[in-house]
Amino acid sequence: MIHSKKMMIIAIAMSVLLGGCAMETKEEAAQRLQTKPGAGGESVNTEQSSAGKLTSVQFYVPSEKTNSLSVIDVVSSKVVGKIPLAEAPSTVIFSSTMREAYAANMNSSTVSFINTQTLKVTKEVPVGPMPHGMVLSPDNKMLYVAAVADQFIYLVDTKEGKEAGTIDLGAGAKTNYLVLFGDKLYVSDHENHKVYVVNVKTKQLQQTIPTGKVPRAIKVSDDGKKLYVPSAGDNTLEIYDTADGKQFSKISVAPGATDVVVTEDGLTAIVTSMEGNAVSFVDLPSGKVIKSLTGLSGARHISFNRQQSKAYVTLSGSDEVVVIDTVKQEVVEHIKVGAQPHGIQLKALPGIGGSC
Repeated sequence: MIHSKKMMIIAIAMSVLLGGCAMETKEEAAQRLQTKPGAGGESVNTEQSSAGKLTSVQFYVPSEKTNSLSVIDVVSSKVVGKIPLAEAPSTVIFSSTMREAYAANMNSSTVSFINTQTLKVTKEVPVGPMPHGMVLSPDNKMLYVAAVADQFIYLVDTKEGKEAGTIDLGAGAKTNYLVLFGDKLYVSDHENHKVYVVNVKTKQLQQTIPTGKVPRAIKVSDDGKKLYVPSAGDNTLEIYDTADGKQFSKISVAPGATDVVVTEDGLTAIVTSMEGNAVSFVDLPSGKVIKSLTGLSGARHISFNRQQSKAYVTLSGSDEVVVIDTVKQEVVEHIKVGAQPHGIQLKALPGIGGSC
């Protein structure tokens, strides 16, 4: 009997932990975060340290013009923390434990190592000119960094906190966005209109896939069989077979296709278009846009919440993050952040923040 009671208590405790912010209302979140209005209409936490709780479900958003990173609480949709960074931060990624984050600073040609509990930069690591896209190895030991202004992928040893070599893609190559699947590193080249496929074990170029004009934030399907390429110059979302590089389909979207997310069932893609100030919902089986959300100034990067019920998009033209209800396919919230927000990434431990 005593054993059964103990097991019941443990089960209840685990359900509360794993339910995370799903069990918390906006009012409760606001009280927990002790928010108050800040400059420029932002909500700033009076005790920033509370924003560093490991179990907090948040989005990190780097802003190029303010050289800072905004921490957004998912439940309250409030900016609860700010992290000063080097010049023109573009993208940010997390380690699998969510204890560390890494931000690429384009104008400083560095990568910032960030402690997500203290919300402080612990190290600045020099890399190539204008670092942009980044991806981290599954064991968290190696960071791959694309430098927009040259032909190399820079390797950063996260334990030693220093550059650990480069991967040369050849004279004239340009590196932009990265995605890693198994041993294959996919690299978009926005100037030469192609995607490079590199074996990270041998550091050798395996394949080159010609794409539409100005490929940007590429993605790979969960099974690794499809490569999704938003091509800004052709205003298209292109889908390729990763086995042989052949094109499956080419779908017209709003001008300046920038980034893409794909639902777990593989049926719907959501594409941002920076120059077109729009977000397109694409039905992948039919290859058609089923709805476009317009008037979204400089719609740049996009990230799902854990349940894919909401998509968060940075608007570099209006200094906001918009929240899109993916079921209703409409904008439901605007969150003011730093000037010219660029990338966006979710911080949530496995099992935490299920329905946020």
